[in-house]
Amino acid sequence: MGYGALLAFGCNVGAFFCGIASTSLHGWLWIVAALLGSVAGIKLRSLLWLQN
Repeated sequence: MGYGALLAFGCNVGAFFCGIASTSLHGWLWIVAALLGSVAGIKLRSLLWLQN
């Protein structure tokens, strides 16, 4: 886990920024997956009545 954090410069957001900076496809796929996951999580949260 520590080695993975070192490679990603601390966290998966670091992997996103490094991917975008190096014009790699994985950075763009990361942001698409993150946005879709956030939207799905918000919808699932409202379906399960987990909002305050």
